Amino acid sequence: MRRFRGIALALILAGLAALAAYQQQALRAARTELAAVAGGPIDVGFAQSMSRHHQQAIAMAKFMLDGRPTRLALMAQTIADTQIAELGQMYGWLRLWNQPFVPPARGMDWMLLGREPPDAELSQYLLDCRRSPTGMAGLATPEELNRLRQLEGLERDRHFLRLMLAHHRGAVPMARFAADNARVPALRELAARVVMDQSREIDLLQRTLAVADQVKE
Repeated sequence: MRRFRGIALALILAGLAALAAYQQQALRAARTELAAVAGGPIDVGFAQSMSRHHQQAIAMAKFMLDGRPTRLALMAQTIADTQIAELGQMYGWLRLWNQPFVPPARGMDWMLLGREPPDAELSQYLLDCRRSPTGMAGLATPEELNRLRQLEGLERDRHFLRLMLAHHRGAVPMARFAADNARVPALRELAARVVMDQSREIDLLQRTLAVADQVKE
């Protein structure tokens, strides 16, 4: 009987040891998984700044979908749909990281935290952000947005194209920096997609504006 009790006790202890080892392994895996989605300062800065950038692009696109005549309805709808989806992703990350949707300051200092010191191109971009009345390169001013609301017809189309062209040009350097330096793989993928999509749209905006400038009202 004592022998059987000894065997049973040994089996129980072995089972407890195996369970403890499994729990430790599961805990390490959970910590690794959590670390993979824990945003660093660059991830948070990009999500906050690009969210602000996307909000304005969506608003401008919606202005063009207010029922007034425009030749740019399909372009505006495509921009709005794409950026609404991306904005939802960035809001989701910020909520996961318990970070505010709006950055505490207008500055872009998070772009100084990359693996390498800022090169001439990045330094110029950051200087442009500091000089901008909106605190971010490419963002339209309230006066420019009001003008977009007030214009009609082809002149409104041209103004939209110019504003969105500047807007996209301001977004690409920010997204490229995050694609190269952010910690979270999914955020790097989103940033790389922004670079690709908006670079392609810049070409389309330029060509469409060139055609619009040739049209006589």
